[in-house]
Parts: sequence; C-alpha cells; structure tokens
Amino acid sequence: MSLRCLYSDESLFDVLRPLGGLVVLGGLVLGLAACDGSTVAGPDGAEDSAPVSMAFSDGTVSTGAPSSGTASASKAASGPRTLIDPDGNELRLDRVQMIVREIELDRATGDENCSPEDRPDAEDGDCAEVESGPVLVSLPLDGDAPAVVVDTTLPPGRWDEVEFEVHKPEAESSTPDFLEATDFPMEASIRVQGRYTPAGGAAQDFTYTSDLNAEREIEFEPPLEVTADNTNNVTFSVNVDAWFRRADSTLVNPARVTEGGAFEDRVEENIESSIEGFEDDDRDGRDDEEEEEEDEEDETEIEIETALENVGPDSDASGEVEFEKEADKAAFTVAVEDLAAGTYDVVIADTTRGELDVTGNEGEAEIEFRRPSEEGHPLLDFDPRGQRVEVQQGGTSYLEADVPTNGNENDEDEEEEDEEEVEIEIDLNNTGPDSDAAGEVEFEKEADKAAFKVEVEDLTMGTYDVVVADTTRGELDATGDEGEAEIEFRRPSEEGHPPLDFDPRGQRVAVQRNGSSYLEGTVPAAGGRDE
Repeated sequence: MSLRCLYSDESLFDVLRPLGGLVVLGGLVLGLAACDGSTVAGPDGAEDSAPVSMAFSDGTVSTGAPSSGTASASKAASGPRTLIDPDGNELRLDRVQMIVREIELDRATGDENCSPEDRPDAEDGDCAEVESGPVLVSLPLDGDAPAVVVDTTLPPGRWDEVEFEVHKPEAESSTPDFLEATDFPMEASIRVQGRYTPAGGAAQDFTYTSDLNAEREIEFEPPLEVTADNTNNVTFSVNVDAWFRRADSTLVNPARVTEGGAFEDRVEENIESSIEGFEDDDRDGRDDEEEEEEDEEDETEIEIETALENVGPDSDASGEVEFEKEADKAAFTVAVEDLAAGTYDVVIADTTRGELDVTGNEGEAEIEFRRPSEEGHPLLDFDPRGQRVEVQQGGTSYLEADVPTNGNENDEDEEEEDEEEVEIEIDLNNTGPDSDAAGEVEFEKEADKAAFKVEVEDLTMGTYDVVVADTTRGELDATGDEGEAEIEFRRPSEEGHPPLDFDPRGQRVAVQRNGSSYLEGTVPAAGGRDE
C-alpha cells in the first residue's frame, strides 16, 4: 500500500485507524507519497516506483529474530522504560514524543536514474529530493523491533543522505491538523513524561518539554539502493536512554532540566546526537551493514590497542585506548597518566561519552565501557572502531588518536614480525649545549625477547632523562671523566633493567636535562634481519 498524506480535514489518528488497529503509541513510520495522492514520479515522468518503508525505533532494539517484513506492530503500545545508573538513581520513561517537521531524502550525486539527460524538461531539483512531514511521533519504548511498519513507494535509484528536522509547530491561529485530538503543547517540539527516583529518595513524576529546533543530517555509506525487486526499509533510531545523562553517564532528574538551567544544553546536545538513520531491510531495527560486519567478526576475537598522541598544553601526559570483543561481549577502555589533576571529557566522534577524574601525583585515570552493561561501568552503546577519540578539558584537546577499524591485521603483522630477528642501531645527534657529547640507541628483538639500549659518552656529569615519544622512560647518570652512561630496557623484565613496555620503533628518542635536549634521534620503524 502507499502511505497517505494528512489533509486539512483529517488528523494523524484518522490516517492510522485503517491500519489494522495499530496505534501511534507504538511508534510511527513516515512514508513518502506525494501529497496530491499520487506516487512520486520516476525520472522519465512515469509513476515508476519501488516499495520502501520508514520506521522509528528507540535505539535499544534487541538482537532477536527479524520481523516478518509486513505492515505490523510487535505490541499495540509500548510500555514504560526504566533506566538505573551506577549511583542507584532510577528514571522511568512513560511517553516520549517529538514533532518531526520534515524528513528529506537526497539523491546520490550522479545517480543514473536522475541525470539531466534522463529528464531534459524537468526543473533543477525536481528529482533531487523527496520530503515528508510534519508529524507527531510517539517513540516505542519496549526495545523490540520497530513497533509500526507502513509501506510506501519511492523512485528506484541511489539515495545518499537523509535530513531529519525536529521543530515546534509553526505559529498558527488554531491547532495544526496533525495535532488535533492530542494534548501536545503548541510551544514545544519534544515532550517526555515519566517518573524519577533519586537513590534513597522519593519518586517524583515529571513532564519535560523542550522547544528544541534542530536538524540532523545522516549519510548512507554506502548509498541506500532502492530497487523494485527488494524490500527496502530505512529505520530512524532515537536513543532515548542517552537523553537525560551527564557526561559521566549518571542520570539527570528531568524536572531540573529547565530553560537557562545548568542541564539544558547538555540534554539538548544529547537529543541531537541520539538520532541515527540506516538501511534496515529486514526491519529488525539494526543497521544491515553493521550486522553483516558483526556476523563476520563474531567468528574471531578482536583486540585493538593504540596510543593516544599528546596534542595539548600538558607535555607530560600520555594515554592509550583498548577495544576488546569476544562473542557477545565487548569492552572499550581509555586510560591516561601524567595528566594534571582535573576532570576531562572523553569525546568519541565529536560526542562526549564519559569523564575521566584525574587525581593523585601520578595523574592517572581510566574509564571502561562495557557491553552488556555492568554495574560501575558505562554502557558501550557505540562502536569506537574507525572513530576519533579525544581527551578534552574546556574544549581543548590534550590527547587524541584514531582507533583502527580492524585488530586482526595488526595481529597478523605482529605474528610475521615475531618470526624475524630484528636489530636497529642509530647514532644520536648532538643538539644541546655540550658539543662533545655523543650517543647511540640500539633495538634488538628475537622471538619473544626484546631489548632497547640508550648509551652516551662525553656528557657533562649529571642526571639526564631518557624521553621516548615525549614520555620520560628512565634516567642516565653520567659520571667519571668519560661522561659515560647507559640504560637497557628488556622484555620480559629482568632484575636491574627497567621493563620494555613500549615500542621505540618509529619514535623520537631524546636525552634531556631540565627540559633541554642534549642528544636526540628517531628510531627507524623497521630494521633488517640479523644475519
């Protein structure tokens, strides 16, 4: 069937009543039928179209069996959703509604079904986009597959972007048609009703409203392929669990989120970043492309580690991130050390996911996200692979890195490397005030053993720092007339030698004193086989 548009004399409920008793509380799916009642014309002007559906989910869809693919509802209406944070605060969401003023799909550049030569008489933009809205959406809160699925039609071709606009109703002298028979406030674009219970406190009912006006552009990578012989579906996933949370993932009482208040910007940013769109042809509420990748990955264990690069004003700071996945479990850890005391945001792909509270002389802190959720750990409800990770304070980045997309390739490289014997030697360049000083570094690796040595001579008597990749790893105590000293790191650790718990290859090595560099050089990333 094709989805009908709302006319001036009918409400949203009038449209939904014929759909076998499905109700808006279970969620709403937007179709793209033209508002004159016709289907959208294809590139040649004919009514060439393919079946497409669009759905809403609450962003917490289970991984159970997919739905049947027909117009259906998993439940007549979604029940309340209860969230509990690590501190014991509880938030129950009874109803979550938003006004979607417009959903706009854009054709992929150069789509062969929509080129100027295919439509020589059409005006610019006639074939570039399709729009729908406004509508009032009540999000499903049961965590099942999208609660309501309505089929419509769309011209075949490739579509690479969708724009999702949340906006309060336009100023009118009377209630807009799509809000008739509802009690939704005219001055709001979002309304949430429920109950908040602080840890050890009394339950408090709340109604949160916002006049947030926001656009969210979502790119399909690869583009959505609409074909006449395929069941095409797009799902909009709105992660309501993330709305009322601080940066450390603890819950905020919605009653305290007021205009101009301390939490207003945080909650509105959470809402904007919570909306995603993706191809979901099996209508199970999950990204089809991610499902294919997960099916391949589930056969192997994944471990990815990468060091964070120091880019901020604290030159001593360092850190690393680690992603581990095994079967149906996953963990993502961000750890830092030698950071000045304070609170730092952990930002992943421009979204704040948590906080690091750095204390003590060592300046250490870590946060570990886990899936499934565990007490004391924020939920890993995102995939950090291929994303930019930053440790920020006041908007300034101190540490950052791009997480690799695949750990298996690195594992294979390490396995091949372990079969080789590696020896690297370089002379250190004299860059400091002691013109007589000289030195060299040597890295050796054989099977499961490795050693890294820094050796100097003709240095003025004193204690010098050995700095590798801007991190102090040890000290050299230059004594005697020859001004000689050496330090040797070993793996596995041995008595009298500091552990080699870093890889110096490809890194800058410096011999420093009071911040001044006396000798320095860059260790090559690869060395020849020891013959």
